[in-house]
Amino acid sequence: MVGARNAAWATGLLLTALVLLALSPLPVAGEVETRLSSALAPVAGAIRSAVRPASDLLLNTGQISQLSTENADLRRRLAQTEAELATMREERTALDQAAALLSAVGPHASQFTAASVLVRDPAPGRQNVVIDRGRDHGVRAGQPVLGAGGTLVGIVADVDARQSRIRLLTDRDSAIAVLIQSSRTPAALAGDGRALSLEFVPIEAAIATGEVVLTSALGGLLPPGLLVGRVSAVESRGSDLFQRVSVDPLANLDRVEQVLVMTGFQPGALLPGEATTP
Repeated sequence: MVGARNAAWATGLLLTALVLLALSPLPVAGEVETRLSSALAPVAGAIRSAVRPASDLLLNTGQISQLSTENADLRRRLAQTEAELATMREERTALDQAAALLSAVGPHASQFTAASVLVRDPAPGRQNVVIDRGRDHGVRAGQPVLGAGGTLVGIVADVDARQSRIRLLTDRDSAIAVLIQSSRTPAALAGDGRALSLEFVPIEAAIATGEVVLTSALGGLLPPGLLVGRVSAVESRGSDLFQRVSVDPLANLDRVEQVLVMTGFQPGALLPGEATTP
């Protein structure tokens, strides 16, 4: 309705302008033009006021589009910066954890290679992780892998050129030779996919909860004295030949992120004092 009224006023102004143009040769044209201009000035102002919002919108459309484009570009740059900061934060965390691991092994740090966990095997009962170090970095199958505090978390199972698979202690296929520190009782530490237990512990062995479990050098498959876990429960019956001993790992195997591979150890190598058979 308002648009139609404005159009009518504009048409009237146009006709008036044509009339003034036609009368311009006459002597009275100047006076007529002056009077008509004074009379139509309010109408012209009203039309300009009505049309101004539309004209301003048309003029600002390009600016709004440019601002929208710049805003989208700023959001993209902000998201990219946040992603870069998160990556730098993770890298710094990994470096700090690796430094703490190397500090835990002290003067023997040169025998270890720090590595980051890339992925964990999601299969039930399988407790395996893949690390970012492999054959090119001196990693070999059978080498022990340590976590926080220099505690054993697993053994290198498979090696590629630049990656390796680590079998954690709780894996159902894991079994290593250990001994109980206080009594020096030998045993086999086995995983069942969730927990650890000692096998072949004689029924007469005096085992108490809280005792420390260490790796054994039996067979030369592992270096002796690595921290493994603590005895958490002991169960024995008169008819059994062996005790049932549960062990809690000293390392948090569910949250392994950085590890040390003992690349200075060669599984099966001769231990000090051993000699070859002629």
